[in-house]
Amino acid sequence: MKQKKTTQFWHRTPRMQTVWNVLKKISGYAFSILGSAVLLYISATFFLSRITIKGQNNKNASVQIYLMKSGVHTDFIVPVHNEIKDWRTEFPLANTGFKDSSSQLLSIGWGDKNFYMNTPTWSDLTFKTAISVPFGIGPSAIHTTYYQQLLDDRPIIKLHLTQKQYQNLVHYIEKTLVRNNKGQTKYIKATMPGVVTGNDAYYAAKGRYNLFFTCNSWVNAGLKACQQKACYWTAFAGGIFYQYGK
Repeated sequence: MKQKKTTQFWHRTPRMQTVWNVLKKISGYAFSILGSAVLLYISATFFLSRITIKGQNNKNASVQIYLMKSGVHTDFIVPVHNEIKDWRTEFPLANTGFKDSSSQLLSIGWGDKNFYMNTPTWSDLTFKTAISVPFGIGPSAIHTTYYQQLLDDRPIIKLHLTQKQYQNLVHYIEKTLVRNNKGQTKYIKATMPGVVTGNDAYYAAKGRYNLFFTCNSWVNAGLKACQQKACYWTAFAGGIFYQYGK
């Protein structure tokens, strides 16, 4: 009996080895495909972000806006109000902690809602959030922050727009916002400590953040909408700032 069991064991070993070899080959192919996809993505983000979409001539430009980079993220900075748009009607000061009516500037950015609501710092990033964000699983949000003046610790690009160009940018941002039956923006209350700092707030937005349309892609599309110099496509802030020599 012992001899029979031993014979059966050694008789099955080649089959097990064959299965193992097949699994190794499949794993090798999978890692090769994944590695190639990552390399292709990185290459595309670099080269396509270096292709310039030229802007229009800004003769008679009277509206000054800015682009601000915060780490990997880019925001538009616009006047709180002028003859074209009063952003306080869309993003009420009452929804901020400070309710600072002396603010002159407003930053507007777009991104993944779950990331915004659950990741006040990179140390708060969870595996669930890290996995869901790149694949467009969750909804998006607009993040707005009121400022009295420009921050001096961030890279800034100054742009001069005509009134028509600024109207186009306003329309682009307005189209991103989700509204209720009364046409009002949908305020998102932050519940996690550290998500808001007192002069900012979040609002429901259209679209889904993913590997191919990021917060920087949204800004880049906005630049195209208002006839400013932009990348052919970019996922990262570096592409936008490269176009302006920053």
